[in-house]
Amino acid sequence: MMSAMSSGSWISAVFDEVALEGLEGVTLPSLWILLSERLQIGTPLPEILQQQIWTLLLRSDKKVQFFELPVPREFVPIYNRLNDHDEELGVPVQAEKCPFQRYPYAPVHDGSNMGNCIDYMTRKLLIISELSGLTAAQATEKWGQRLVVVASQEERYIALTPHNVQQPIDLTPQQYVVWEAVGRSRYNGETTVGQWSLLNFVKDANLMFYIKNKLLQLQLITDQPYTEMRFERLAYARLLMLPRFFRIYKAHMQMVIEKLFLELKSRPTGQIPVTELQMWSPSVNKHKSVKRLMTTHAFRKVFENHIVLESSIRKSGKPTERKVSVLQLRNPNMTFDQLYQGEPEVKEEKGHEYLSVRHSYIDMPAEDECLRAIERFGTRGVGMHELSNFVGLNTLTVRGIIRFLLREKQIKDYQEHVGKQRIMRYVSVKQAAQVDEKKDQLKKTLQKLQCKEEPCVTDNADVVLFDVPEIVANVLPLVLHFKSNFLDTNTQRQVQRKSLIVQQIDECCLLPVADLRHRIQEAEKQMGYHDSICHKSLLRLLYTLREAKVLNVYQVTLQHKNQVRVHRLVTHPKIVVDHMQMQRAVLRLKNNFLLNIEDRKQPKNAVAKQMRPRVENVQRKLRVERLGQNVRYKLPKFIVARAMHEFLFYLTRELPTDKKPMPISIELLQHWQRSEPTLMPKEFLEEWQSQNQPIQAFSNEISWRTFITPVQCYDEKPSGWIYFMDAVDRMPLSLFQRIFRLENIDTDRLGAYVKHPVKQHYLMRQLPMELQGVLPRLHQQNLYMNALRLLNNMGLVQVTDRKLGRNPLYCWVYVNRLTTLLDTTSSDCNFKMINPNLKYEDIPFQFADREDVAHYWARLQQICMYTKLGFRSKCDPAGHKRCERIKPLVFLKYVEDFEKAPIDDTGHLPGDHLGAAGLSSVLYAHHFHHWSMVQNKGASSLVVRQKLPKTVKLTMRRTLQKARGKTGRIIKGTKDGTAGKSKSKGPRDDVDRDALKNMRTLRVSWAADEDRVLKLARAISLVIDAPVATFGLFNLGTICRDVIREYLGIRNKTIQACVRRLQFLMKKKRDVPDVTNWVYTIQTEPEFNVINNVNFLDELAREYPMRTEYNEALLVHIVLAMIKLNRLVKVKSRSAAPKFLIPDLLEDYQNQLRECSPLSGDQQLHHSDPTTDEELQSTMVQCVLHSQLCSAKDKTLYNLQAFEIYKNFSESVLNAAFLKARTDGLVVALKRRNIHMISRNLSGPTYLLSSKYKNKLIYVKVNYVVFEAYFSFAKNALKKLKETQLEPNTLKCVELRSPNFAQLFFIGEGLSKDLLRVSLQLPANILTVDTKSMARDSVSGSDRILDHYSSIFDNAPQTEYSKRMESEGSGKQSSRVRFHPGNLNYKWQCSPYDLISKLPQRVMHFFCALNNIGQPLQLNFAKLMRRDHVDGGFVDIPECPFSCIMRAGNYLNAVERIVHEQREILRQLVADTLPQTSIHLLNSGTNTIFIESGTLISLVRQLEMYWREQEQPYEIKDLGKTMAERTLHRLTDLRAICLALLDYDPQMWDADRAKESEPAINKEERARAQDVFVVHLPKIKLQLSAKHEMDVELSKIMEQEMESLNKAVLDKVAKETYWNYTSNTFETLRPLLVQQKYDHQAILHIEDILKKIEQHPLGIMGTELRCVFPLGKFLLEALNLLANHHLIKRVGVANFVYVHKLHIRNWVVHTFHMKRLNRERVVPAEVANTPSLPLAVVNEAKRKRKLVETAEADEQPSTSKKAKLADVEQTSSASSVDTIDDERPRRNRQASGAAMAEADFLAATVAEMSRECIVMRPQPWIRLNATINRRVLDRWLSTLVSECISRNGCTVHSIFQRYPNLAPVDIMLLLELLRILKCIHLMEIQQQSVQVESEYEECREEEVTELYEPAMTYIVTHSDAVGRLSNFIGVKKYNIEFI
Repeated sequence: MMSAMSSGSWISAVFDEVALEGLEGVTLPSLWILLSERLQIGTPLPEILQQQIWTLLLRSDKKVQFFELPVPREFVPIYNRLNDHDEELGVPVQAEKCPFQRYPYAPVHDGSNMGNCIDYMTRKLLIISELSGLTAAQATEKWGQRLVVVASQEERYIALTPHNVQQPIDLTPQQYVVWEAVGRSRYNGETTVGQWSLLNFVKDANLMFYIKNKLLQLQLITDQPYTEMRFERLAYARLLMLPRFFRIYKAHMQMVIEKLFLELKSRPTGQIPVTELQMWSPSVNKHKSVKRLMTTHAFRKVFENHIVLESSIRKSGKPTERKVSVLQLRNPNMTFDQLYQGEPEVKEEKGHEYLSVRHSYIDMPAEDECLRAIERFGTRGVGMHELSNFVGLNTLTVRGIIRFLLREKQIKDYQEHVGKQRIMRYVSVKQAAQVDEKKDQLKKTLQKLQCKEEPCVTDNADVVLFDVPEIVANVLPLVLHFKSNFLDTNTQRQVQRKSLIVQQIDECCLLPVADLRHRIQEAEKQMGYHDSICHKSLLRLLYTLREAKVLNVYQVTLQHKNQVRVHRLVTHPKIVVDHMQMQRAVLRLKNNFLLNIEDRKQPKNAVAKQMRPRVENVQRKLRVERLGQNVRYKLPKFIVARAMHEFLFYLTRELPTDKKPMPISIELLQHWQRSEPTLMPKEFLEEWQSQNQPIQAFSNEISWRTFITPVQCYDEKPSGWIYFMDAVDRMPLSLFQRIFRLENIDTDRLGAYVKHPVKQHYLMRQLPMELQGVLPRLHQQNLYMNALRLLNNMGLVQVTDRKLGRNPLYCWVYVNRLTTLLDTTSSDCNFKMINPNLKYEDIPFQFADREDVAHYWARLQQICMYTKLGFRSKCDPAGHKRCERIKPLVFLKYVEDFEKAPIDDTGHLPGDHLGAAGLSSVLYAHHFHHWSMVQNKGASSLVVRQKLPKTVKLTMRRTLQKARGKTGRIIKGTKDGTAGKSKSKGPRDDVDRDALKNMRTLRVSWAADEDRVLKLARAISLVIDAPVATFGLFNLGTICRDVIREYLGIRNKTIQACVRRLQFLMKKKRDVPDVTNWVYTIQTEPEFNVINNVNFLDELAREYPMRTEYNEALLVHIVLAMIKLNRLVKVKSRSAAPKFLIPDLLEDYQNQLRECSPLSGDQQLHHSDPTTDEELQSTMVQCVLHSQLCSAKDKTLYNLQAFEIYKNFSESVLNAAFLKARTDGLVVALKRRNIHMISRNLSGPTYLLSSKYKNKLIYVKVNYVVFEAYFSFAKNALKKLKETQLEPNTLKCVELRSPNFAQLFFIGEGLSKDLLRVSLQLPANILTVDTKSMARDSVSGSDRILDHYSSIFDNAPQTEYSKRMESEGSGKQSSRVRFHPGNLNYKWQCSPYDLISKLPQRVMHFFCALNNIGQPLQLNFAKLMRRDHVDGGFVDIPECPFSCIMRAGNYLNAVERIVHEQREILRQLVADTLPQTSIHLLNSGTNTIFIESGTLISLVRQLEMYWREQEQPYEIKDLGKTMAERTLHRLTDLRAICLALLDYDPQMWDADRAKESEPAINKEERARAQDVFVVHLPKIKLQLSAKHEMDVELSKIMEQEMESLNKAVLDKVAKETYWNYTSNTFETLRPLLVQQKYDHQAILHIEDILKKIEQHPLGIMGTELRCVFPLGKFLLEALNLLANHHLIKRVGVANFVYVHKLHIRNWVVHTFHMKRLNRERVVPAEVANTPSLPLAVVNEAKRKRKLVETAEADEQPSTSKKAKLADVEQTSSASSVDTIDDERPRRNRQASGAAMAEADFLAATVAEMSRECIVMRPQPWIRLNATINRRVLDRWLSTLVSECISRNGCTVHSIFQRYPNLAPVDIMLLLELLRILKCIHLMEIQQQSVQVESEYEECREEEVTELYEPAMTYIVTHSDAVGRLSNFIGVKKYNIEFI
């Protein structure tokens, strides 16, 4: 290093170091450090050497100069670039702060001086004489960093210029500055790009490029590539250094290669796995990084990739082998030095010359020479080009000579294959014997080349292939066009290929040309040939063979619409066009062509493949938005497998092969109508008879089995086998939809079949051809094969190997009869495997009928759900390793012999038996999502993980490692270590909520105008400089949000968003220079200085002494200042402020008013009218869910009805409905975190009604209890008044002493209806209080009254008053008073502790301070208030900074103790001799105070004033503003309290109190507290009014009226709920209209109304009908006539709409009513289909159905449950009265003799299966079994009445907003019911047309009908509304509320 740095002399090193520092020079401390590093003698530099260097510098005045800097230079330690290298990243990382001394750019060119120096003009030159008297140590101590040593220009040139280069003379100052900076960096060098690079001197990178090239050209510097990490990404630059300081900085790849080379050399195998490379090198910790590294040329030049087999042992103990990719050296003998050696130069050896004539004869003729050359090559022969090169003649000459020799028969020719070419070779006649022999052998081979006599027929020839009629096939012999001079030259290779062709045709009688070519290529590859036959050569061979009649070649043309596919088939000569094998081949090609058509529907081009990951990423991010759309979800595999198993079992085991079709008649259709009420028998029969080929039925029950045709009988195959394509061909549409869950069905075409009650069971092949492709066939095949694989792995089916075509469905399936399950519910918790050490019960099954299949699947589901598997924590002992990937299922052992399948059907389960129910563990049968259609797509699974840079990840990793500590776990919580959960900051107010609704993205974008508003606010806040407690960022964000909203019209910014944006602008310094300039403008502008001066805040505080008013006024001033500042600095903005323009139309004016309407959180309704069928279905599902949850607390569950309803809706509709219910706040999801917490009822309520829904019903002004109390009191009161009226001697009144709320309503309604007379009886004596005799008047009067009452009850005798009232806060007994009942006056005395118990809490902290005298205190005003939840709100409560005594159980005892201990200080305080020292506390920060007797009073006073000021807003609410301000500055008299405590003597006080504790009346008898309070209470007397006193029948008339109204209400509910499918038309209604005397014009109007309604599939609003048909009351009458005739129905969501009977299906649901006894007779198949019933119910029902009771000896009537179950009702009532009856139906008690026979029981079962269906519209107060839920109806009616009473005159639309979770039409129906009860009436405001000449008149109003506008209708509540509704509710029959 010394030789590089200097010439070996330390003197030269001193001058060299000074010169390298350039014109800036070097300070003495820096020089000592540089020289110690340069000379390698360590630090610090010895003082002797320092003195010698100092003496040398002083003597060398021609080489150096000394200068004094104006400011000391900052000392920076020596920088080493090698320290920047990060081992984990593998590259250098740019430092955040400049690690070396970087001088500012200041070029100097003063004469001969050149360089960079910012202090060149300001530094002072020092004379040597001034420094000669100082030593080195004295100079360093005196001058420090202000003395610099600067070398001369000549020395600087010598230090920078290499020795072998001349000094430059034409450098510019900028170039020299760069050169000087490079020299100053020494070994570190300078980079050309980066934050701390040479760009600090040269701002332009282009100029830097030219300067670098200039210096490189002059050989003044050297460069090398350099890579470093800047701002989380790699940056490439050039590192510049002086030639003598050159050092190699290796790149990241070079270091990785070296490290990997040494690692491979150290390993004995010389190999390293690629996966281990990621763990071994932290810089390539990603798969992409390894892959990218392995593809580089430098890496592959040294290493190579190789695949090896590695043996390992599985968890089960079985050995296995897997392929592992490893790295190894290409040259194992390579040394480390050879890594950087170049590739050796390969010296090409010079071969023979291209043309050598040394073997030629000049004087020999050309013919003889060619013949001589041919003879020389012998039997091999020679080609024309070889001969031309050999003899040295051109090709044309040689060609002529060869033809001459052939004519002369001196040579012979033959052909030979060389690669893909045929070469003609020539041999001499003398050597042609071997060639002739080969030719003869080839001719013999060709003559024997023939196919076998009979073609070989392939297997599975008896399999039926279905034709595809839409694909047209044309089969013709192949026509090949060759040249006319085509010659069949048979070489040995061609003969071999022909033999191979004939051999393949013998093996397979029919082959496509492509398959034949592939087989020939494989055969030739095995022979050792490296080339392959081409398609054209194969066609030539086939052409010659066909001409020789060895085989046939056909061309098959397939055409489907515009698509054409051509196939070429090679067949046996006996296989012609009409042959069976040819026809089967054509059918197979057709099916494959159809599959290819389905494939082409999916994009497979390169662009689609490149865009697929990006598209999938976008779809993954938008998954939450797609939840409400139609998305195809992954189907539960066990539900699909169950449906497939039932289908195959029915085809193979239940359906006879010889079953005959059943004629479809009107009787059969009527039988079907009982299960499908929407079926119209007559219409369907006419449509069925009009078909060309009527579809036949094969079952009398309407289900998916109805139209399935029997399967043909397979010859020579045992029973149970079925060809799977035969099963797929018989797939019904309803089962197809159940398996595939079609969400995106075509409602215009396929929807007509899916929604039809009978057509939905048609077979798929019976549908029109264009509808059969509703689902891609590839998707069908995948799902079918997945179901087969699952059934095969479960041991339910056996499958043969498929050998036909591409279609995997061409296979045979055998359905087993036996199987077994294991009851694994007793296993331990685990991930996916049960405990193999336990014994489990075997459950055998034998499938005899469909019930056994249903029982098997129900039992399997029950075991799988209750097996404790799926615990991921049990996956690995460490609990953090990722589980192994689930492998796809494969078929088990294929069945080779059909006869062997029944023998193998032993019930044995395949697999490892370690899964749930004994199945294989790879099936994951315990997963709930494999058994449920409900998909859990939560927004939480939908959070997209963003990719973080490497440095961020490393920072996070290091932070997590520090947080984990030794335990390895992250500790989350509060400061004290306890776990805590931080609450997310929600919206601040309604404006923020509206802004969140307007946000369309996760992060809002900010415009320039918005940033300008934030900067304006920032400038004003800097000028005002208010304290943070008064004016913080929150207030600033509020101002900015409101200004942006009103001024700019941008409504998507919240307060938090404004605060974060402002912090971002301040952090990134984007607020400069605008904010600084604006601050200067404010300070210098006179308009601001007049108001916003230095005393602004003080003046504002004096003007507004209250803190809240002060803050509000300050905010107003800030807004005004922003307006002024904006006006001063206003510039042209890109977006102008919105201007108000007068609109042209009235609608535009209304829109503008609507935009300016005040914000409200409940304005937006959750419900809207549906626009599509999917939205309507989603609304119906939500209504069903609402009804189900409202009846969740009934004694009976309605899960069976819910399942029957939900199964008619698609998966997307169900998910959308449930998601909307949760989003709207109707329900909340019930989370099941552990499987052992799940109840046995699997389908229990997974949703609950939300708290918002409950609060709307519970927290009302008139509670529901009022109606109950009203009814009971009114009934008793009227009964008593009636009895007193009949008895003349009794008092005719009802007395009330303290009436409750309900009784007050009764009194008010009685007075309003003139039913009652009310009189008030006051007490004879009224209690008075005498306060004149009190010693002190410091206690308020209210406290005296309360203490008086407490003393009365305390002094009451124990025998008469059981409970003793005592104070909870004080251990001292309250004071007693003496009262005199004669004059009812009393005197009151109290102890000091009674006064203390009534003091405010802030005053009590005086004793806390007194208790902590002599101790230090850390006081922070920010912690003196704490927020607590009090009375439903948050209140700021004083927080004691001392050890508070109020936290003790009895604080008065603590006060007594403190008074006793600090009695001396209290005496000084009372005597006013206590020394007082004033202290000043800071409002911000922490104050450290030592509590002494002198500072006690000052500290307590300041704390009390602060707390009093903080509690002022709450005291204003209690005392009023005037009283609170009056007492604001009134402090507590601590001296009086201390004096009372010092004078208090407990013994004397108890003695005085004992004298006054016994009250007396006239000093004779003992007084009782009850006498004072009970006797002297006022009374209210109720009497009947005068006109009703003589009316005895009044109560009967009222009861009859209310009964009629109640019945009308229930009839209205039934009419709105139920629907009957009828065959009525308008033609059947016409005679009735004529009979009711409607004229012809009225009948036409009614018909037009019906046609208008029929034109709208989703219904038409009633208000729209009122506009179209302005017929007044006749319109409502016509609608009622049509509704009563079941032609239309009134339905709706947001508005009432009328729907025609043809479109009513989506508006209603089908359900059924099941009694308790009938519920026991549920068919097990149906029970199994319902996961809501426990397995015990399924088994019990099955056992009871199969059990036959024996006849009893006597014939007494049996009361057993089985006998009752035997009495099956033949008919069921269809009346609506029975349906709406809420009471439980009575049992028919009939005597049953002998037990019912099995045939009768089966008949009863069939009758039960065909139960009648009830059609209804779901509503909250209608249960799912079509009964009225009175508790819900009564609750909602009472809630609406309470709302109408509290908001009399409110509009109907405001009621919608008040209760958004209830559909508006349901609210309108409730209002109609209240109108029927005469509780309310509705008034509609008629809108009048406004014109120019219109006058202002009063709006017209009229009472509404059923057709009205909710927004223009208000509610008028009647005075007796509570009474009428109470009579309707009556006595509550239930004890539990539904909420």
